[in-house]
Amino acid sequence: MWILILSSVTVAWIILKLIRVGRRESTLPPGPPTVPLLGNLNVFPTEFAFFKFTEWAREYGDIYSLKIGPDTAVVLTSMKAVKELIDQQSGLTCDRPKSYMVDTMYEKIHAALMRYNEDWRLLRKTMHPILTPSGAAEHQPIQLMYELLNSPERFFTHLKRYSTSVITSVVFGKHFPRYECPEIDAIFKSVDAAERVFEVGAHPPVDQLPILNYIPDRWARWKRMAKWGNRLATRAYFHLLKVCEERIQNGEENGCYLENVIKNQEEYGLTRRMVGYLGGVLLDGGAHTTSAFLQTLILLLTAFPEVQRKAQEEIDRVIGQDRAPRLEDFAQLPYCQALINETHRFRPVAPLGIPHAMLNEGEYRNYVLPKGTLIFINTWGIYHDPDVYDDPETFNPDRYLVNQFGVKAGVDVRDFRNTVAFGGGRRVCPGIHLANTSLNLNVMNLLWAFDFSPPTDPKTGRPIPVDTFKYDKGAFYAPTPFRCNIKPRTPVKARIIEEEFSNAQSVFEKFEGTSSVELEPVDETF
Repeated sequence: MWILILSSVTVAWIILKLIRVGRRESTLPPGPPTVPLLGNLNVFPTEFAFFKFTEWAREYGDIYSLKIGPDTAVVLTSMKAVKELIDQQSGLTCDRPKSYMVDTMYEKIHAALMRYNEDWRLLRKTMHPILTPSGAAEHQPIQLMYELLNSPERFFTHLKRYSTSVITSVVFGKHFPRYECPEIDAIFKSVDAAERVFEVGAHPPVDQLPILNYIPDRWARWKRMAKWGNRLATRAYFHLLKVCEERIQNGEENGCYLENVIKNQEEYGLTRRMVGYLGGVLLDGGAHTTSAFLQTLILLLTAFPEVQRKAQEEIDRVIGQDRAPRLEDFAQLPYCQALINETHRFRPVAPLGIPHAMLNEGEYRNYVLPKGTLIFINTWGIYHDPDVYDDPETFNPDRYLVNQFGVKAGVDVRDFRNTVAFGGGRRVCPGIHLANTSLNLNVMNLLWAFDFSPPTDPKTGRPIPVDTFKYDKGAFYAPTPFRCNIKPRTPVKARIIEEEFSNAQSVFEKFEGTSSVELEPVDETF
């Protein structure tokens, strides 16, 4: 009898506990209604999550909570919330969420994604030199212009090669002259794998429901994907590391960032594995984001010819026709600066960034955020808030000429910064200055050198509009490949591009091959 009563009480207690799983605690910010066990998993978006997150922000405010099974996430959709919680409380919000996918793909030592610990602090400190712009990055845009001049129909792949080659030159001392280089193919496959592995909502909630870990690999596609990503990433990272190590051994250094790290790795307290992943995180962060931004830029210049015309008028007025742009010209080009800011706002490359996590329990606006709470910075929602921006769904660089943040008159801008696309707090992108240098140079060069226009229908002769909403799924937001016409603006500018590319060969040579690691014969011929 007592055994029956005890069993009944135990079963009832277990049922009660399970029913409470997924329920939103009263100390959390409001959010969508929950259901037992799942919380909000039943309505959690599986692709383009930022659209749904922004819809919820309009209903529940600039900070709201989601229950992901037993775990909690909060979504920030205002500059004020980002500044107060991510920047001003960076010591509390500097962690990353636990993640089976991340730990499997990157072995817990990827500086952008790993948990906050002593190894992360060590890697972050080692990354400090990359915070400053590099001379190597300033020479790379000329090859991109040369490629667009001679094979404009391949502009999409040219942008991917360029953005990858810039970061591999700066970090590993390795320049890729062609998109077809075998090494660059390995890098692209690694980046594509990361895109699919880390897309918010794309995989089962294995971290919230650990029982899923017991499912064999053959029936767990997410497990196979994470392990596949690890194989691709380590192959790319450690091949490039070996190239750099052999160059040092042969006394053929070219001044890249990782050479100094390798020579001082014992002093820095780094293992070879950590050095390889350190180069990898800089490669991943720089290659895809830069190409995605430039692809979006060309898409928008093609779609909005009046914006292109205004930017080119400014370029011609300041720089003229007889020389290519230089980095120091950028300070005199306010409309081009506005164009870059508006491109970041209109189509942010990382609409949700990389989620932060609470290192310990903390308070914000009288809410209690438990230890481990995920924190999403909803960059898309911030930049498309109609209470902050006039007609936010319209691409309009002029808004940034009215004021530096492009906001409506009367909006309080004390909490604003134009770098929210690069994250915040202790996890802000370490390559922000290098990225900006690259973008500034390329925006000037592209506008100075080329006209971008929609393709024409061969039957009617009419322009075929490009679709500014046709973007690929994934953690980063990049347009699906599209067609456009790219033509040099004048014969003089075409000649200048040819001459500058020829003059830059001596710069490229020291990054292209050595006696220890030569270029492939086809690349050397190229």
